[in-house]
Amino acid sequence: MNNPASEPSNKNEGPSPEVVAELVARARQSDEDAFGELVKLFHGRVYGVIYRMVSDVEDARELEQQTWVKAWQRLDSYKGDAQFFTWLYRIAVNSVLDHGRRSARRKEVSLDEEPDREPRPAVEWQRPDDGRPDRGLERQEVQEAFERALDQLSPEHRTALILREVEGMSYREIGQVMKCRAGTVMSRIFYARRLVQEQMKGMR
Repeated sequence: MNNPASEPSNKNEGPSPEVVAELVARARQSDEDAFGELVKLFHGRVYGVIYRMVSDVEDARELEQQTWVKAWQRLDSYKGDAQFFTWLYRIAVNSVLDHGRRSARRKEVSLDEEPDREPRPAVEWQRPDDGRPDRGLERQEVQEAFERALDQLSPEHRTALILREVEGMSYREIGQVMKCRAGTVMSRIFYARRLVQEQMKGMR
């Protein structure tokens, strides 16, 4: 079975800034074909970061669609002071955070509906399988401990950690996405890493 999060391409294999700038300029002139090309170019990365935050295929697809609709509606607000994918990530991340807050409010209202259901992990980091069952069990235990640690993080701290560790974004880029200073990003990531490490003490 294919991993639903396997769609995003490598960050270093993206289109050139010149190509993106030309497509954005055309899209801002209501060129739907140009915007469609932007969707094709960045679909994988946008979907990937959303999926890693929500770990649900249907939610990720819906939120990605919302992201592109908002991007089309807000193209005039893109001033080119950040890379286009950073601007897109900002919309995607805000959509996911809003979704998480709405979900949290719904859970507070309906806690008795699914009392035994555990939350899905925000992100999955797995090492390659070497074929040893004992190693597989160890990895499963580590993964479960990691997921429990992630559950202790606020959406903002979890998002910063994912963008840094999974997406490989710089502190400055993450700050642009989350609309905060690089120092705030560093503080959030430091706190998130420390909490995860504390929760996973004794795990290898």
